[in-house]
Amino acid sequence: MTKNIFSLSLTIGLLFGAISAQATEQEHLAQAIKQLDAAKLSLQRAAASAKVSAKSREYFDYASAHQDIATVQAGIKQYINPSRAIPRNPKAIRNLKEDYLNLRSQ
Repeated sequence: MTKNIFSLSLTIGLLFGAISAQATEQEHLAQAIKQLDAAKLSLQRAAASAKVSAKSREYFDYASAHQDIATVQAGIKQYINPSRAIPRNPKAIRNLKEDYLNLRSQ
């Protein structure tokens, strides 16, 4: 009897530990979404203050950076709140651009 109670207590403890670990992951991911929102705002301010002339050879691609941030946020949100458990279509996943330095064609 004591062994069964110990096993039950251990199982319940492990279950609650797993639930709290999951909550911690979701909290961290929610924080990441907030930080990505802040990054988007910083990009908007940077784009507004950018002094890029048509003669500049290089420029930062703000639109691609915004799109990549939105893609990452959508992936995190889909992981946190899955609409339903169906396999993803790998063709539907957009690749990140990753390189935001563009050269003007001359």
